[in-house]
Amino acid sequence: KMDDEKIVFLPIGYIRSDYKTIEETPKHGFENECEAQIVINEEFVEAMADMKKDQKYMVLFHFHKSEGYELTSPLHGVGPMMGLFSTHSPRRPNPIGVSIITVTHVEGNIIKFKGVDMLDGTPVLDIPIFPNPQSP
Repeated sequence: KMDDEKIVFLPIGYIRSDYKTIEETPKHGFENECEAQIVINEEFVEAMADMKKDQKYMVLFHFHKSEGYELTSPLHGVGPMMGLFSTHSPRRPNPIGVSIITVTHVEGNIIKFKGVDMLDGTPVLDIPIFPNPQSP
């Protein structure tokens, strides 16, 4: 077993969405066309320099309202019990989420996007570009 080293992340920004409770938040962002925003902390604005409309990104975020976890979870919250790693449950040993978004507008420190499945106020940890198989 490896050391149980503590890992600390600092948010690079926060989600602004219409979803205020876990219950009303979609299970998958790609299932809706709702728009939301990522408000990037000022010290990271330069990192947004090449972001463009219609590009896809992965948003890594902290499930800040999630408490505890179980090793099995119902698929999509209502289906058959599955091993946790085969689900999108927010209740995880390390409450880190990943969503695929599509940028709709970038201005200042605001990234507007479609594909929201995050609560308002969710801390954002990173935003890597989604791999494009046509890219070299």
